[in-house]
Amino acid sequence: MKRKTASFTGERPIFTGSPSIVQGGFNLDVSKQKFNVGDVIPGGTLAVYDEQSRLVNILKTATVVEIDSDDSKIVHLLVDEFFSPCFAVGDKVAKAGAISGTYNNAVSISKIQAEGNNYIITLSGAISNLAKNDTIVEVVKDGSGNAAEIGQANCVTIADKEVGEFETAIDVSADTMQYALYERRVPPIPASQKDTTGKFLKANPHIKLSQSF
Repeated sequence: MKRKTASFTGERPIFTGSPSIVQGGFNLDVSKQKFNVGDVIPGGTLAVYDEQSRLVNILKTATVVEIDSDDSKIVHLLVDEFFSPCFAVGDKVAKAGAISGTYNNAVSISKIQAEGNNYIITLSGAISNLAKNDTIVEVVKDGSGNAAEIGQANCVTIADKEVGEFETAIDVSADTMQYALYERRVPPIPASQKDTTGKFLKANPHIKLSQSF
């Protein structure tokens, strides 16, 4: 797959200007989430950072482009010229906006085929009412044992980051200042993560979203 650096200084900026970077240094949290060594977490991905643990969790999302007509458990996900999904086998997923039921009953990814412009996942079971252009999102277990998003995003990743074998340092922004994130140039942002206007993150109104191309 053809890739170019996704940053506010690259050939395809993901911010309208230079955002503020949270200082201090953070690492990707691999105790709560699974990642494949060599996978790339796209710049502009929603995330949750913890200043005490210095760890970052990633909100994994992707857009559905096709569901196999013979087997609805086989789902094709969008691969953009500049980013692709970063799911891992074993991740539990659900349709964004329709997360329900227990974590144990949520469907999981049993196989991933990622080659070139193709990113195809095979699920343990079909997701009810899933359709083209829907967003799927990783779910985790909440305090009641139910399936839920990993949290309310309070930051976004600054640029593409390749997952390392050991620790993966990752920079995030919690304030786009007078600028904004180009929402159409990054992995899909579920409505549950936005405020009522759809122009800011619900958990952090300092992250402004732009619908411009």
